[in-house]
Amino acid sequence: MSGGGSGKIDEMESKQALAEQAAISLQRYQQTFVPLENSLIQSTLNQFSQPAYESRMGQAGTQASGVYEEGIADMQNAAVMNRGLDPSMGAFQEESAALRTAQARGTGQAMSDAGLTNTDQAYQGLANIVKMGQGLATDSMQGQMQLAQNQLDRVNSQATQDFGASSSLRNVAGTVAGAGAGTAFGLKNYGGMRNV
Repeated sequence: MSGGGSGKIDEMESKQALAEQAAISLQRYQQTFVPLENSLIQSTLNQFSQPAYESRMGQAGTQASGVYEEGIADMQNAAVMNRGLDPSMGAFQEESAALRTAQARGTGQAMSDAGLTNTDQAYQGLANIVKMGQGLATDSMQGQMQLAQNQLDRVNSQATQDFGASSSLRNVAGTVAGAGAGTAFGLKNYGGMRNV
């Protein structure tokens, strides 16, 4: 009477097509994404390893030490060349020792900060892995570059403060700046008399 057929056959075919598509997607996921996820998990766990800490802290220490080395060399060269200070003088040696102590402190602080940052990043990576497993968005690289820049800014700020606290070498820097300005204006000053 009605002439219509059953919809069960079409429904079975569409379910079978969806099941095949799901199987292909699952296979692709297992072949492509599971190894990437495992690599990310291993990389995150490796951040807790001793070599990871040594690498991060070593890089930070080298960078911080370099900031101080350059400044110490500039200040000492200015003291010797422009003021004729003898490097064997007690005051010069005391200032140099104080700057070396400041360098050691600044380098130690930078290394400690790098170790703490490494730990923070590793735990953030673990949190991201958990979020990934829950199907939530992750922010695995967000802020990594900013953390590195903040660390460098802290080292430079500390070095600036340390060099500013060095009284005799700071005076040398002022003398050098003053002599440079006088030379730039073409002035000669002998015994308080200005000769042009």
